[in-house]
Amino acid sequence: MHLNRRTLFASAILAVLISPASRAASFLPFDSVRFDEARKSGKPVVLQVTATWCGPCQRLRKVVGGLLENPGFKDLVIFDADFDANKDALVKLNAHMVTTLVIYRDDAEILRSSGETRPDAVEALLRKAM
Repeated sequence: MHLNRRTLFASAILAVLISPASRAASFLPFDSVRFDEARKSGKPVVLQVTATWCGPCQRLRKVVGGLLENPGFKDLVIFDADFDANKDALVKLNAHMVTTLVIYRDDAEILRSSGETRPDAVEALLRKAM
């Protein structure tokens, strides 16, 4: 069978679309415009505020990343905001601390947690977003 670039490209796209991993939620890099659009979409949105230099933040990212493998969280839209790179936007959202999760539903903040990295507690927070 002769494979050309078009066939290979179409096969790769199909594989991504039907793979179980593609149905899982994932981190989106924070962008103010995309974040505002997502909040207005009606989907549950989570803002995760972390910093590369922060040990607890890295634990939080790992815990949330692991939880996102659960199909029950596939509808979450999670924005990962670097504290240092997005300071101005985060100030406008009153997100002044690292290791923070802010949960929005219907464009309104419904829950905020700072400093929590225990897997069971983070899972409970994410479930409240659904």
